[in-house]
Amino acid sequence: MANAFQGISSGLAELKNYYQGPIIDLINEEIPIYRACEKVKQGWSGYQVIRPLRTRRNQGVGATSDGGNLPKIGRQTTVQAIIAAKFNYLRFGVTGPMIKASQSDVGSFVRSAAYELEMGYKDLKTELSRQLSWDGTGDLALVNTAAVASTSLVIKGRTTAEPALKYIDVDSTFDLLDGSDNLVASGITVSSISSGTSSSTTATLVLDQAVTASVGYVLIRSGSKSNEVQGLLYALDGGTSTVYSVDRSTALSYQGNVTDMASAVLSIDAMQTPYNEGLRRGNVGKYNAVWTDFTSLRYYQKLLTPDKRYVNSAKGDGTFGNKGEFYLDFNGIPVVPDKDMSLKFAFLPAEVLKMYELAAMEFADETGSMYIAQSDVDALEVRVRHFVNLFNEQPASCAILQSYVSP
Repeated sequence: MANAFQGISSGLAELKNYYQGPIIDLINEEIPIYRACEKVKQGWSGYQVIRPLRTRRNQGVGATSDGGNLPKIGRQTTVQAIIAAKFNYLRFGVTGPMIKASQSDVGSFVRSAAYELEMGYKDLKTELSRQLSWDGTGDLALVNTAAVASTSLVIKGRTTAEPALKYIDVDSTFDLLDGSDNLVASGITVSSISSGTSSSTTATLVLDQAVTASVGYVLIRSGSKSNEVQGLLYALDGGTSTVYSVDRSTALSYQGNVTDMASAVLSIDAMQTPYNEGLRRGNVGKYNAVWTDFTSLRYYQKLLTPDKRYVNSAKGDGTFGNKGEFYLDFNGIPVVPDKDMSLKFAFLPAEVLKMYELAAMEFADETGSMYIAQSDVDALEVRVRHFVNLFNEQPASCAILQSYVSP
């Protein structure tokens, strides 16, 4: 006669599940660039911000001989920069039954609406941090392999050395732009990712609709074309085009300092070149932070390895502050890595940045409640908005180093 022992599988109905909270957040929420820009924000109202800039000296100066002709009469040259708000939103919805089901610790780990709001604030700040570290174009990734009427799309990072999936995930909805910045497809959702890890330089997306795309086509967040915050690289691209309505081809003093190393090996001397240019051309005379990416930080650490001391450290919080953790330093300035930076070193003084804020991160609650009731279902929407744009008052006082390789 066989023994009948009660085991876990046979006695499963007798056992409880052990649920331990809180919910663990697996996503990197560090956003030093956003925190720094928050410290230099300026509220305003109206249509747009107008900032007057002095761009050229009076050339009516000079030496002459005894009784000679005087210098010509000159004048100051000023222009008006125009800063328009960019409109960013967070939206989420919760059904009535879910609100009731999650109203106590007995039935849920968190209150559903409160949790969506708490995490949503982080998501919106992270989205703004991405925009603040870029140039306003909204690039998320590039097409790596041509596709013809296919629901499979191979992508790569927006710049060399950036992961393909840095800004793309399942449920991401994007538009496709061609090489001339024309919209060729919109509202495409990533159904799944068939290959590629978080650090892969290429990845294969499975889409909810077939697309035709050439190599180099750009993925941007759906509906964001020309609508994103004009971030750090907007005025620090080394170009002479018109930005903020300022024609940089004639306003030389509004041109930034960009040193392109053309794939040369990074060195301390190479870093010193743009650093010096910002001090030579600018009107501030100091830097508060060097923002970079984690790959560049590793390159810089390799340059310091022969010292074997790592005494190159500065204390700060990465936000033009003077407290917090220690960072490596360059000329006494904290070198602060940010997950949203591309392969660059950005030398920046706090005084030159201004984040103009038309609407703080706030609810769309003109009806008297943060909840917007839906007309045909028992569900509520919450809508948060943040209307801001970034302005660089003195690009000549900043500097960028780019296009280098590991030492």
